[in-house]
Amino acid sequence: MAKAPDLLPLAGSPRIVVLGREVLLGSGYVDVLAIEVSGRPVVIEVKLRNNTESRRAVVSQVLTYAAALHGATAEEFERRIVARQLGGRGLLDAVRESAQAEVAEDGEFHATLHSALQEGLFRLVLVLDTAPQELVKLIGYLESVTQGLVIDLITVASYEIAGRPFVVPQRVEPERPARGESTHVGESSSSSTSKSGELVAGAEGFRERVASTSTEHRQVLDKLVAWADRIAGLGSGLEISTYYGKREEVVLLPRLLPDRVGLASVYCYADGKPAVQLWRSVFERKAPSSMDVVAMAAGLPEIGTGKMATKIDGELLEALYRAYREALGV
Repeated sequence: MAKAPDLLPLAGSPRIVVLGREVLLGSGYVDVLAIEVSGRPVVIEVKLRNNTESRRAVVSQVLTYAAALHGATAEEFERRIVARQLGGRGLLDAVRESAQAEVAEDGEFHATLHSALQEGLFRLVLVLDTAPQELVKLIGYLESVTQGLVIDLITVASYEIAGRPFVVPQRVEPERPARGESTHVGESSSSSTSKSGELVAGAEGFRERVASTSTEHRQVLDKLVAWADRIAGLGSGLEISTYYGKREEVVLLPRLLPDRVGLASVYCYADGKPAVQLWRSVFERKAPSSMDVVAMAAGLPEIGTGKMATKIDGELLEALYRAYREALGV
């Protein structure tokens, strides 16, 4: 579960990024410490044992970890709590390397993180083999009497199909008394009809935006759509999604599986202007031989983390296509 946090069926389906495993919080070590792309910390505790008492104790344990985080500043969180896990990188840089375009803007991210730490507005995730009814009721009670604290109770079932093990997580939804609507930190009101912050599968959303742009940028954008269609044919190791940003930009995200990270993020801004964002850490891990070629084609001295390329032509798109081929081994 720690290696693939996106498989956890969390309430609201937030994108989360794992910061570390066995992270010291207070006097104990939390199984997994993660963060939502909005900036809200996520504490994940796993108890996959047939022991009723341990399943009861996990609630106290995860609340103890939350208490250890409560009151810290965003700077303390980054420089003291997760510094070793970041390995010298900045927190926002580490999150962006994983989630890329889905991450909130710098000021918004740190404001959400600071608010969550000061007010104790965390997401707590309990992953168990089974969940007794009394535990389900306890989780429902805690969420009902707290404001802004989200607790996800996940049960995991293991199966063997054709000799291969499969793990299926399922979220257990406790019954809660009706109460007034509230908006959790990092989330927008459900009454909004805007697609802002929404991630959808496929390139269709990006294609629709391109179709509605002015002729000034249309030729380059059409080339980007054709490029996306081309790399979509590289095989099942690639996932293409469209992200709707908060400033009305639409971002095409061609991501490598199973890590779900991309060499590039392709932007179409509100005014139709295109740009390609390049991710150095992903190139270093997935397509190191292509780094210099892509940088040269983009007119950049080197590929930096999240570096933007605005010189978009056939040479750059061909170099990026070959980089994805390298990453996929095809």
